[in-house]
Amino acid sequence: MKSRILRNVLLVGLLSVLVAGCASPTGKYFKDVTTPGNVYVLPGHGKIRKIAVMPFRAPTELVGSSVSDMMVTELLRCERYTLVERGQMAQVLNESELALAGLSATKAVEIGTMLGADGVVIGTVDEYGTVAQRGRSYPVVGVSVRLIDCSSGRIVWSVDMAQRAARPDVTLAQHARKVVHDLAGTLYNELRRTR
Repeated sequence: MKSRILRNVLLVGLLSVLVAGCASPTGKYFKDVTTPGNVYVLPGHGKIRKIAVMPFRAPTELVGSSVSDMMVTELLRCERYTLVERGQMAQVLNESELALAGLSATKAVEIGTMLGADGVVIGTVDEYGTVAQRGRSYPVVGVSVRLIDCSSGRIVWSVDMAQRAARPDVTLAQHARKVVHDLAGTLYNELRRTR
């Protein structure tokens, strides 16, 4: 009998810890951001709810698409926006006979409006490669991202970051993931600060 009670108490305690941890994971998720990016947030930025994230301009279409997919995941972690599914964007673009990668800001806003989005996220992967230092190669990634309001064409927020990996054994993809995470964490913290 005592063991059953003890087991139930432990189970309830474990469940309460799990529920508390899931209640607001975002703040904890971004608490490890140590390298702040360069960020701007337009005052009164709160009306944008539904956004479309376009593939980023990059040295290759695959890099641009991969980095924008990383950004999608990080934006979902911000728990601030509803995101348009990439398949919906591709369908609209196919009907419009436009290429998904490398859209101009004006065309991206047009597509966002056609998708019913309040805003559109566009970006550029400025750096994606390695740099040699003391006979070792270190990954270097630079990303610039901005959200444009589809109704006004104004930039709602803009954030950028370029960073070299601290260790040479980190892969380029791993480092890109860290840069995008730090970039999104910087944005998340600034959005919370300027509510």
